[in-house]
Amino acid sequence: MFGFLMSFLTYSQENESIPEYLKLTETDSVYLKAMEKYIIEIDSFYNKYSQNKQPKQIYIQYENYLSKLPNRINGYEIIKLGLANRQEYFRKNKNRLRLVEIAPLTIKDGRFQIILTPYFAKLKSKKKLDLALSDWTIVFFEFKNGKLIHAETENGGI
Repeated sequence: MFGFLMSFLTYSQENESIPEYLKLTETDSVYLKAMEKYIIEIDSFYNKYSQNKQPKQIYIQYENYLSKLPNRINGYEIIKLGLANRQEYFRKNKNRLRLVEIAPLTIKDGRFQIILTPYFAKLKSKKKLDLALSDWTIVFFEFKNGKLIHAETENGGI
C-alpha cells in the first residue's frame, strides 16, 4: 500500500510539473495511441519477414496536430520532418529514408480512424521529393463512455 501511495504521489508531482501547453489532450493521445499501434505492426512485420535489424528511428511528416507527440515511443526515436530539417536528415541517410505520413483523425462509416502511410522517400533536390507507397496502417477508434478508445488495427499493401 505504501509503495502504491508513493508511486501515485510521484506521478502526481511529475504530472503537475509538466507545463500545461505540453500536456497531451485527448486528441493528442489518440495520435500517440495510433503511433504505438503502428510500432507494434512494424515490429511484428520485421520480426516475421526480415533478417535485417529494424532501424529505431521513425521519420514522420510534421503537421501541427502532431506537435505534442513525444520524441520517443516504445524504444523508437520519433523524428518530425519539416522544411527546416528535412534536408539534414535526408543527407544523413544518403537521401533515402522511410517517411511516415499520419493523416488527421477522420470519421468514415461511423468509425474514427487515423491512417499511417509509410513511403520510401528519396530527396532528388531541395524541392523534389519522390515518394513510393508500399503499405499502410489504419488505426480505428470507437467512442465509448465519452472517450475515444482503440478498436482495431488494419494493415494493407500493394
